[in-house]
Amino acid sequence: MAIRVCDVIKTYNDVQALDHLSLEVKCGSIFGLLGVNGAGKSTLLSILNGLSKFDSGSVEVFGYDLKTQKHKIREISSIVPQNLAFYEKLTVQENLDFFSKIQKATKASFETAVEINSLNTLFKQEAGTLSGGQKRRLNMAIGMLNDPKIIYFDEPTVGIDPESRNAILDSIKSYKALGITVVYTSHYMNEIEKICDEVAVIAEGKLVQQGALSEILSSKDETLEAHFLALTQKEENV
Repeated sequence: MAIRVCDVIKTYNDVQALDHLSLEVKCGSIFGLLGVNGAGKSTLLSILNGLSKFDSGSVEVFGYDLKTQKHKIREISSIVPQNLAFYEKLTVQENLDFFSKIQKATKASFETAVEINSLNTLFKQEAGTLSGGQKRRLNMAIGMLNDPKIIYFDEPTVGIDPESRNAILDSIKSYKALGITVVYTSHYMNEIEKICDEVAVIAEGKLVQQGALSEILSSKDETLEAHFLALTQKEENV
């Protein structure tokens, strides 16, 4: 397994962000975390990347224990945050060169990141002048520079047009062919359905259900039906 999360609890002040959460992610899969805002998706991603501590439970990433081997996990992991994480006054190439040096990127990983995210024609353009979709693609390319075994996407299509969203989803699907495990968080069911092999539905920090999306959608569970109704209404209001 790429990830094993067992009985994890995370509390912020008096709010329990993760409540005895357990799930597993298979190697080489595109795994979807589906839930409304505040469900606990971003908290889980922060924990998996070693950016946030958890109160109890256990987490393993590719066999490494998060509590004792965090540095090993960080070497093979990357996160593409919802917020843009590059310098808008630099060109696309200058951003890629800068982050390549920080991450000690190889020529091969640099070229792969550029090609998959279709940045070849944008090298000389100042990052701040890019369209919303192009900025997201630059953000994604930076996340690939360290040649990770696993990449986490935290709602990467927020605030962009449908055409750019589809292009980004197509790029993420191609990561699987490279053997990269992808964990993708979203509150859009149609995105999860388009790219993910398996899905975990999270609500109020708890795992509601995990499995193939087709199986989950066919479930007659009242809790799931109410959850999907909330997600559908969220999509309609975007």
